[in-house]
Parts: sequence; C-alpha cells; structure tokens
Amino acid sequence: MHPENMAFSEEEKDLVVQSLQFYLQQAGAQLPPQAVQQLMTMAKSIVTKLDQPGAGGEGPKAGEPPPGISQDWYDHVCVTCPQLKGSTCLDKITVKFPGKCDPILLFERQKTAA
Repeated sequence: MHPENMAFSEEEKDLVVQSLQFYLQQAGAQLPPQAVQQLMTMAKSIVTKLDQPGAGGEGPKAGEPPPGISQDWYDHVCVTCPQLKGSTCLDKITVKFPGKCDPILLFERQKTAA
C-alpha cells in the first residue's frame, strides 16, 4: 500500500488532534513543565505529519532500533535475534509491547543480576 493511499480523513485528523489536546491537559496536571514541553513538541510533530501522507512513515533505517526499542536493547539483543528482519521486529509481543519479548526481558534480568 502506498503512503498516499493511507491518508487520514478529516474526522480522523480531528479525533487525533482532540485526543492529543486532552492528553496534554492531563499531562500538564501531573508532569513537570519540562516533560510537558517535550510532549507538546512531539504532539506538534504528530499534527504536522497528519497533513503530510508518508511523512515519517518509512520506519527506522537498517541498523536503527524499531519503535519503542532502546539502542542498548537493539545493540545487545535485537541484532542477534532471528525475529529482526531489516529494521522491523516480527515478534508479535514486541510489536504490541516494545521491550517485553523474552530475549529483552532475559537481557534485563542478566543486567540487574550482575
């Protein structure tokens, strides 16, 4: 599927914008100002990408960690994992819950035991 065919409808864009606004209001009441400012920057980037089909949708380049995976996990676990194809993790658990696959959990346990 081509990125231009995956554009959001106006209703979908409005829902995302409203959701981000609500989230930022909640975050503002619970997080320090610096953290809220970082979230606001990310939210602006998301809103910008909504109007640019395909922007940022290519995913990570080869040698970069998949979304939600730290560079440490990627360097010590993912590069040797058979579930990694190019820059995409095929593990169903990791796709839904980055960092919760067995190899990464084992790596973290070994780090804390050492």
